[in-house]
Amino acid sequence: MTATVLEDGVFPIMGWAGPGNEMIRADVMRGMAEAGFTVSHSSVSGGVDDIRRALDVAASAGVRLLVVHSAWHVGDDFQFDDERRALIRSLVEAIRDHPGLYGYHLRDEPRFHLLPLLAEAQRFIRELDGYHLCYINHNPPIEGWGAPTAEAFWRRYIELARPQMLSFDHYPIIIGTDEEIRRLAGAPHVFAPHRIIVKPDFFSCLELLRNLSNAARLPFWAFTCSVRHGPYPTPTEGHMRFQLMNDLAYGAQGLQYFTYAHDNAMVRPDASTTETWELARRINRDILALAPALRPLRNIGVFRTGPLWSGTQHLHRSHLAPLVDCEGDPVTIGFFQDAEDTLYLMVVNGSPCDWARITLKVDVAQAGDKLYVFDLAARAFRELWPPDPRSQMVTFAPGEGRLFKVGGAGLGANF
Repeated sequence: MTATVLEDGVFPIMGWAGPGNEMIRADVMRGMAEAGFTVSHSSVSGGVDDIRRALDVAASAGVRLLVVHSAWHVGDDFQFDDERRALIRSLVEAIRDHPGLYGYHLRDEPRFHLLPLLAEAQRFIRELDGYHLCYINHNPPIEGWGAPTAEAFWRRYIELARPQMLSFDHYPIIIGTDEEIRRLAGAPHVFAPHRIIVKPDFFSCLELLRNLSNAARLPFWAFTCSVRHGPYPTPTEGHMRFQLMNDLAYGAQGLQYFTYAHDNAMVRPDASTTETWELARRINRDILALAPALRPLRNIGVFRTGPLWSGTQHLHRSHLAPLVDCEGDPVTIGFFQDAEDTLYLMVVNGSPCDWARITLKVDVAQAGDKLYVFDLAARAFRELWPPDPRSQMVTFAPGEGRLFKVGGAGLGANF
């Protein structure tokens, strides 16, 4: 058994607002597992018997629950008195050994003044159950939410709560108005033919979390928007891949969909599924194939080609190999290394709407070194064709991300 649930080898792909209460049924949960979700953010009412029933159903389907329950939900009127402590203790002690449990949802999007109370509640639960996740999700780091700056908020949260991971939501793709499209014409985050605007702070938020995660040695989780609401359109596969693959390029170790069961996003109460469920199933299949190769790597930097956005930087230049350059359409490039310092590149199409074509140019350290791409079907790195790391042409579907390895061993070319 690993030290915590985060280290157990199953990559967390969570459906936010997943099936709850009476909707936690065998058919619904089997469908969730079939779509590649490993964790469900699920509300459960009632007492121990109700929670255990929900956990039984989830475990039988191969999904674990991040349980949303009034006992440990730290609302604005939360009173952490002896009665509350006794209730939490009784529930946690009754379910902490259940195989269907992933963790406890404490709060979504707290303001700064609630951090001390959240830290106290989390410490209490972790004394009872140090294995499962105490989950707190935060607003996008675009302001301090009561602290002077976003960085001040996050640093105080880490200091007080000593969390097991960091999580934030940010839904960047919106439909622009005619006036916005005209006013922002030519900006790199505007895709005028599709009326799509990507919020310009999308990458700066990821960069802040990447830096905090690396500094504190804590994994971070990020989101994609998977439900139509407000200015947010019904997502295409390219929209969702763009968000999730960029999350991975910045080093995210957990991915989340907002939402799964809420507002018929992916599944209806009768267990029938929507078109978005099918998109998520395809994307999650790729992520789960990629995760074993990507999870052991450490993120060492993220760069962008083409026009810069807020929070991004151009590819660095070095006089020593391996020197990486890239020509063609804009992409995000996440740099990673393994324990032997082998270099990996997570390259993501810069557009959620259109195909991209690039030429990767890697000045490899040794003659004969090859550039490999991760083959999702084979679940292994494979030679590119024609094999020329110094001028490798690659195409990307909308929002697609592909993982490359520089040097080392791999399978032969697939042709």
